[in-house]
Amino acid sequence: MRFTDICEKVTVAGRGFINFYVKDEVWRRSLKAVYEEGIETLFPFIGEGKRVLIEFVSANPTGPLHIGHGRGAVVGDVLARILQKVGYDVLKEYYVNDSGKQIETLGESTYMRWKELQGEEISYPQNFYQGEYIKDLASTFIEKHIPVPEDCAEAISIMAQFAGDTILKGIVKDLEDFGVVFDSYYRESMLYEKGIVDKTIEKLKKENVVYEKDGALWFKTSLFEKDEDRVLVKSDGEKTYFASDIAYHNEKFNRGFDILIDIWGSDHHGYIPRLKASIKALGKDADNVKVILIQFVTLVKDGKPVGMSTRAGTFTTLREVLNEVGKDAARFFFMMRKSDTHLEFDLDLAKKTSNENPVYYVQYAHARISSIFRNARENGINIDTLGEADINLLTLKDEIAIMKGILHFSDIIEGCANSLEPHRITFYLLDLVGKFHSYYNKTRILNNEMSITLARLLLLFMLQKVIKNGLEMLGVSAPERM
Repeated sequence: MRFTDICEKVTVAGRGFINFYVKDEVWRRSLKAVYEEGIETLFPFIGEGKRVLIEFVSANPTGPLHIGHGRGAVVGDVLARILQKVGYDVLKEYYVNDSGKQIETLGESTYMRWKELQGEEISYPQNFYQGEYIKDLASTFIEKHIPVPEDCAEAISIMAQFAGDTILKGIVKDLEDFGVVFDSYYRESMLYEKGIVDKTIEKLKKENVVYEKDGALWFKTSLFEKDEDRVLVKSDGEKTYFASDIAYHNEKFNRGFDILIDIWGSDHHGYIPRLKASIKALGKDADNVKVILIQFVTLVKDGKPVGMSTRAGTFTTLREVLNEVGKDAARFFFMMRKSDTHLEFDLDLAKKTSNENPVYYVQYAHARISSIFRNARENGINIDTLGEADINLLTLKDEIAIMKGILHFSDIIEGCANSLEPHRITFYLLDLVGKFHSYYNKTRILNNEMSITLARLLLLFMLQKVIKNGLEMLGVSAPERM
């Protein structure tokens, strides 16, 4: 193909820049090819079957999920959907922190509330979990006549396990109702039960990247990254979270995954260097570990921010948000900013049924196109003949802009996958449906001229396909009526 077959003209646009003007017929020809070959041709096969493990949410099972967890859940789930579309073999995993101090505190909190419900006067510590859900957990022991050992330590241990398992079941249910289904729930306790943590520490010793100091065992972080050396085993013999995290990531690689993606809260930023250092120390490629940071979410209601504290029990749960605005709006709104930037979630806006509401704006475009096709069928137009449409009749500036937008979907998906920035789809859809709404408001689709009608219907057919695929990647429904 000659250069002149593609470009209308080429101009110099300032120092060091050249503008290439692609002929409109190229866009038309490309759109027709996608129609004939299928929407799947817009998904580049860049993953080449590589195995990816995305670990996200992983909230401690010490309380219900709050809206901050919801944002991380959507980012991870949407990213997984995108990577699968472009040829990666993806597994979604939730790491359950069911060991350590926070679980012990959960058991102590439940035990104290149980004693209180039994009529005993107690002094409830401020550092214990304060939410009403702790009282609900404690009351279960009374209502279901669950035996509580007289020994305090034994009672706390039983209550910790019961509370943790009960909370985790609630977390799983909330996530499923949110459209987030994990392939695996991996418990931290398994790392200890199977001796994986001890084996990992032994391997680090063999690599000569640990040393003893003040009775504790330290990892030589400074050998690999600009960071302080970190404790693996405390002087009392207790292993740190860092030790189990190293073991967990090493175990991920041992399961045969090529790329590990961790989605963490922004407050874990300082944890990245030590994790990368441990990966290098174990002889793995640290570049194959990607960390996405999730910034905080501020929930806005009636124009005012809603405060949040898990331990104080004053947070807004993900379940409350789902009940108020629904899954579609919640998922879409969480994806309206880049993950490492602060997000304000406007509850009032999310509930509006007008074009002011971004998710409604996108969904309405899909529903409006469905309405156009229903009207076309009612007027006797055979939609099955769209392949015969003369696409060269699409000459309006808005029509060319929509074609470009449709074909740009491929670049957007590839860019999302390569940059690990799934929010780009949200921006893309808003821009694309904006082009459509503008076009629809000033153009008669079902024209008196049948040849033009068929060409425009073909354009909208492909547009609707892209909108639906984009919404599916976001985990948002594509209604045909609104």
